[in-house]
Amino acid sequence: MFSQINPQLIRNLEKLGLTENEARTYVGLVSLREATAREIHELTNVPRAKIYEILKVLAKKGYLEVRQGSPTYFRAVDPKQVIGKIKDEFINCAIESLDQLNELSYELPKTSSVWCIQSDWGIKNRIREILSGVKEELIVFSSNPEFLKEFEPELKNLEKTCSLILIVNELDRFRSLPFEFRETTKEFTDFLNNIVIEGIRYDEEFFMIADGKVSIGVHRAGNKREAVVIKLPIVCYMQKMIYNRVLEPSFVKKER
Repeated sequence: MFSQINPQLIRNLEKLGLTENEARTYVGLVSLREATAREIHELTNVPRAKIYEILKVLAKKGYLEVRQGSPTYFRAVDPKQVIGKIKDEFINCAIESLDQLNELSYELPKTSSVWCIQSDWGIKNRIREILSGVKEELIVFSSNPEFLKEFEPELKNLEKTCSLILIVNELDRFRSLPFEFRETTKEFTDFLNNIVIEGIRYDEEFFMIADGKVSIGVHRAGNKREAVVIKLPIVCYMQKMIYNRVLEPSFVKKER
């Protein structure tokens, strides 16, 4: 039965643009090689009332071939050819969309200075975007060595071109990274480890201030990671003052 087919395969085909029933129908037909609509329905459990319309759509897309008769038989086109066709269409669509998006230019009366990002990819992409524009000074705080390590190449490059200040809450956890660090006070570390709002624990993982103009803070609220980007120089200045207040007085260098 269809339940034996890898459900991840169906999800992957959905990501490539097929509906769930289209994916189930195509996978079923690949399994059967050649079959009637009734046989496909019995294998995949795609509703019988929809199977003919779905087969018609897949034929129009070029994913299957039809042999007219009584009954009519259907045969799946080689998956390598089908996936290749989808890949080419996807790439062409992506390139065309990017070109069209780059042509857009609208003047807005006012843009927001505060943005929230709620996907890991979006958060890391925005951090790298900010890092690429640093000119003079970068202040970074981290309580998560693994997260900080993802930006090691960018930080190593900035170490040569700007004033780079790296702050951590527990120095011993960051000794594997090839940087010089400053460490926060025990009071600040204790504060970070005990942030609970309305029963939800907040873990501040990463904070960055770039050239005193833009900051991004990354935290976990329960199991959900999110980030807040602020483009207000006065707020960035106040944030910088806070970090100056919570540092241990001595500058801690990594042993080389």
